[in-house]
Amino acid sequence: MDSFEEALALDVRKKIYNEIEKAPGLHFREIQRRAGLATGAMQYHLEYLTKRHIIKIEKDGKFVRYFAVRGPQLGEDTKLMSLLRKETVRKILIFLLTKKRANNLTISRKLALSPSSVSWQVEKLLAQGVLEKKSRGRKIYYKIINPEKVSQLLIAHRKSFLDELVDNFAEIWTQM
Repeated sequence: MDSFEEALALDVRKKIYNEIEKAPGLHFREIQRRAGLATGAMQYHLEYLTKRHIIKIEKDGKFVRYFAVRGPQLGEDTKLMSLLRKETVRKILIFLLTKKRANNLTISRKLALSPSSVSWQVEKLLAQGVLEKKSRGRKIYYKIINPEKVSQLLIAHRKSFLDELVDNFAEIWTQM
């Protein structure tokens, strides 16, 4: 038995690993909710799996997100997946995928988000290289740099988002 199989010999660890593999980029509380484990047990087993390089962590602001080391690899897309795990960011990106480009006010109105919330999220997406901004007259428009990559991640992991908006988007996008 290799170290990977040994590490996952306990059902509880296998359950945690399977949740992370099915839904890369989940944070602690979401894995805990899906696996149905107590906080202390979750901490212990996540630390165990991390130390044995079965899972890896990515810092995402105040969150730590978890990814499987084996199985489907995201490579450089782990940061994008971490962003997609945030509901507001996901809404903005899906809106921009369907509209191609939009300004802050349009995004804010269509998604019923405050302009400051949209600005905050858009700045993060610009800093991560997911969006670009273009000026047209006095207005600034935002556009996704690589819409194919964003849509592929949404579609490939749509079941893990537990989000009707993603399901609807995936259904429409795959029919195009």
